Amino acid sequence: MRKIVFVFLIIAVLAVIGGYTFLEFRVNEIFFVTDRTETWAFGKEMVVRRLYNSGVDIDAFFDKTEQSLITAEFTEDELYAAALISGTPEFYPAFYFSTYNPESGKDIFEFSAMLRQEFAPNQTDFDFTKVNLRVEVMTDAPVISNVELRPEDPSQKNLATPVISADGRSMAVDLSGVSGYSLTLTGTGRVTFQYTYDIATSRLIPSMALEEQLLIVHANISRGPNGEFSVEYINEPYSSLEEFFY
Repeated sequence: MRKIVFVFLIIAVLAVIGGYTFLEFRVNEIFFVTDRTETWAFGKEMVVRRLYNSGVDIDAFFDKTEQSLITAEFTEDELYAAALISGTPEFYPAFYFSTYNPESGKDIFEFSAMLRQEFAPNQTDFDFTKVNLRVEVMTDAPVISNVELRPEDPSQKNLATPVISADGRSMAVDLSGVSGYSLTLTGTGRVTFQYTYDIATSRLIPSMALEEQLLIVHANISRGPNGEFSVEYINEPYSSLEEFFY
């Protein structure tokens, strides 16, 4: 009898371990569906929220969205609503941009960025996270200086060191463990922010879901006739390096 109970316990333990292992390694296949942008503060601040869904009929969705872009049938909000119901929302990273001019008489601008993972409408699970996140900043004239990184964990000390070119017009940095960053821009012109990242499960044993994701945003900084500065943010229609190069 004891042997039977012992064997039963072993089987039960193996079943629990097997079930846990299956759930741990099972990854829903996710797809990039759409970006949603929002601006405020007279256009000087913007956020790009990226929606990744599982259970998407990719061919049908892209046929519909491409046709809508051709016919101008849908607004961005309508496309976003269609994207939300095209599958199950799984991942919703948000990239925030803010440009501030402390002294209106000088072309010195303080830029700051935040990196967040938010919940999309009707999203119930939080199974994915950004990994290998990196940003490259390039300008056509403004000079970059005073780069500061804000850690996700205030006690974290070992953040990457930004690499700035000799002319101050490009910068690159690994954003692992970073919740945001800030920098100073001297001069007006176009500033391009290029984020690359992978997406992995946020479980005990991470598994890669998508690689070489790409977000490119331009910030065109200028001054009007009255001396007031303005920012025009442009979100490029690329979600991956593959789309960008091909």
